[in-house]
Amino acid sequence: MGIVGQLAYVGRRGTRLQRAYDINQVDANASLLNSFTLMQQNVARGCNPDGTGCAGGVSIPLVTSNIVNAAFVNSATTRTDLTQNAAGNFVGRVEQQTIAGQFRINQQFGIVTYIDAGGSSHYHALQATLRKRFEKGLLFGASYSFSKSIDDQSVDPVGSTSGGGLSTTNSRTPTDARKFYNEKARSDFDRTHVFSAFSVYELPVGKGKALATNTPAVVDHVIGGWAINGIVTAMTGEPFAVRSGIRTSNFAHESRADIIGGVKPELKLQDIPGVLGPVVFANSNGFAIPQPGQNGAGRNIFTAPGYWNVDLGIQKNFSLTERFKLQFRTEMFNAFNHPNFDNPRDASVGSPSFRSTLFGQTCCATVAPPSTQTVIQTGEAARVIQLALKLSF
Repeated sequence: MGIVGQLAYVGRRGTRLQRAYDINQVDANASLLNSFTLMQQNVARGCNPDGTGCAGGVSIPLVTSNIVNAAFVNSATTRTDLTQNAAGNFVGRVEQQTIAGQFRINQQFGIVTYIDAGGSSHYHALQATLRKRFEKGLLFGASYSFSKSIDDQSVDPVGSTSGGGLSTTNSRTPTDARKFYNEKARSDFDRTHVFSAFSVYELPVGKGKALATNTPAVVDHVIGGWAINGIVTAMTGEPFAVRSGIRTSNFAHESRADIIGGVKPELKLQDIPGVLGPVVFANSNGFAIPQPGQNGAGRNIFTAPGYWNVDLGIQKNFSLTERFKLQFRTEMFNAFNHPNFDNPRDASVGSPSFRSTLFGQTCCATVAPPSTQTVIQTGEAARVIQLALKLSF
């Protein structure tokens, strides 16, 4: 039969991997969180944030210690921060107003991108392959992997982005540089199941084949020399995190969303009125803004929809003379025109922030090719058909 199968376990351990983070991160420290909480309590009592305007108001240490004045804490912007638990945003604004509070390591600078070798990763996989050598017009192969990749940062800190890819909204960078241990989770590129197969099959019809081998030359030009080939790829989706859209813990990055009741909302592709393309969450009801100073739920706890693609090719060979041969070839990439939708983090239109108007959207298609390229390795945004004619002599 000429068939060979292989089963293997593959394990990898990465240590001292490069990672990037803002070493000059502005944190909502304990003393500031105390003032922030007291301000929220004052507002809940009907007072001004600084405690004035009612009988039960409590004075605020940030004001009494002259770090900021009452006008600052009573401003509309501060009231918005209090409503949104945005302690990280508030401390960033305080730090920009005064040098009296020590909220950064070095107040002479803003973001200081620091790259060290403190990252780590783990990879475990069960890998299976099956191959058949070309015989009697048939060749095929298939591979499958059941794997898991874990790391504490998947973004390339130096090779592909400037500044380590750090921004307040980038879901791939650490939520809190002071608590890097909370970043350990499934890698951004992790796919649990990956299956791929290919085949080449020469139809057993025509001169020299099992069927109609003695057919006249004119008929053989029609029914003989046909071959079909195909590539099938199927894999589960990548993990992603849902952001809160608010800087609740520090001024360097938005926190991740809290999960209400500890039960993760259902994730599935679904259509909702007024939105182009499917969404992965019907609404944002299962998510909440974390408490002041908190970073929300874990990293990459949701898994995006899977991906599958089929490429087909049809080939016809003509023997014109002993010297001249003609080949006609049709190649269909994404032959079934199947749309693959991305996770909200990577979608062309969409957001992983549950407070965004684009939350959960996956539009319009996964793996959209760059403008200079029609076909890419993992698939296409839509079906692409190529026709080719080749003369050999």
